Amino acid sequence: MNSSWERTDEDDKNVECPVRDFSIGIIISPCEPFARASFVQTQARPSHVEARPAVEEDREHNMTRDNNSMGTWNPLSLAVLKLGFTEPAWTSPLNYNKSEGVYRCASCLSPLFSSSAKYDSGSGWPSFWKTVAPNRVALKREWDGRIECLCANCNGHLGHVFPDGPSRGSLNQDELKTVPETDPKIGYNVQQSGEFDKSSSKYSRMPRFCINGLALRFDKHCE
Repeated sequence: MNSSWERTDEDDKNVECPVRDFSIGIIISPCEPFARASFVQTQARPSHVEARPAVEEDREHNMTRDNNSMGTWNPLSLAVLKLGFTEPAWTSPLNYNKSEGVYRCASCLSPLFSSSAKYDSGSGWPSFWKTVAPNRVALKREWDGRIECLCANCNGHLGHVFPDGPSRGSLNQDELKTVPETDPKIGYNVQQSGEFDKSSSKYSRMPRFCINGLALRFDKHCE
């Protein structure tokens, strides 16, 4: 008997070929002492599949969409707008803003207030005595009696409305003529001779829209 082994046709028939699963690109070789798997590329990329945009392009696109149409992703702003939180007083830069422009809802970018109606109420929050146009805000009476101010377009929480705004006599008379009819008539009436005089109600105090700065976005020189 020849001690040296020679390969025969019969041996070739008994050798199992590797099993190829082209659906997942794996070659499993049972000829090895232990099964071994190796990942291989089974086919070329189809010509009709477009390459995925670069990460930088995706990020730039998302930032543009966020700035132009999606409002805000700021978690603090969302806590105010969606959950009704109140920011700490004196913390908003918009409380000290004196530039001319329009204050928009930070969520849907709907114009809400004009800088011409902004005043220093001493409350610590941006305050306005009228809205920029009719039906821009919605009002809702809360359980504690306060009047909640909401964006009429997206229902985002803005702040509250109080009856202790500036007196009509201290305001520009031309600006008073542009007060939207949908603004609340909750200002204190002027009292004469111990009684309320309805004929003098036009000199009553205006409402104070006390708004969270995180709920607003300011557009400079957009009036």
